[in-house]
Amino acid sequence: MRRFALAGLLAATAPIPALAELIPGTEFSSGYWYGAAYTDDRGAFLYCDVSVGYTAGEVLWLGLYSNDTLAVLLMHPQVRFQPGETFDSWLMLETGEPIRQTAEAWDASYAGMTLQGIDPNIDFLTTGRWLRLLGMGIDGAYDVTGIAEALAMARACHGKNSGSNPFATAEPKPADAVAPPDPEPAADPAPDPEPEPAPKPEPAADPAADPAPALGTPRPPPKVPDLTPKPGGGLGLRPGGALGTPAPKPAP
Repeated sequence: MRRFALAGLLAATAPIPALAELIPGTEFSSGYWYGAAYTDDRGAFLYCDVSVGYTAGEVLWLGLYSNDTLAVLLMHPQVRFQPGETFDSWLMLETGEPIRQTAEAWDASYAGMTLQGIDPNIDFLTTGRWLRLLGMGIDGAYDVTGIAEALAMARACHGKNSGSNPFATAEPKPADAVAPPDPEPAADPAPDPEPEPAPKPEPAADPAADPAPALGTPRPPPKVPDLTPKPGGGLGLRPGGALGTPAPKPAP
């Protein structure tokens, strides 16, 4: 089943460690995605997160940590875990090769993978639209539209607050350079026009044919196409229900 994003500020539901403290002024949002930076109990930078909610209550949470790891966690309101429980799991999108490694339950609600290397895993997560994290009992495919912009902002948040890049900005990657097209070959000169053939003489009228109608005689009405509705399918018809639409964002 495919899930669609539901707007909402998810800081209260994200798996923030008990001693993590929000860094004021670091909050950001992109579409339905929301994030911020946090410190540990000593005031040292811990991570930047970004998360998105879905229409059935699920949450996808991503954390960029100070030790160059990226956590991908899922929460489903109908699935519960034993903290510390592990799973043989697959993280995949509709394109590219999946990642197979052990996932772990962080608490009774959230479980997922911790991936080594922030930048290569951002590249992996931004290659498709549908994300799945299989093996934990949550088998849906989740719409991650806007994840590239959201992770770019989370990466800039991480760079600024970790000190690794205090001037980081969430600018999109530059597009690959494209070679200019080859010039079109010069057109050949147009050939001289051929002389038009002489008109053929019209055949003489057959005296046995029906005579032409007299002047003032009305013509018969022309045939028109049959415009009555035909049975069967039409535009917009397909089996199954609508995939769903994102819920509206709440007013500030």
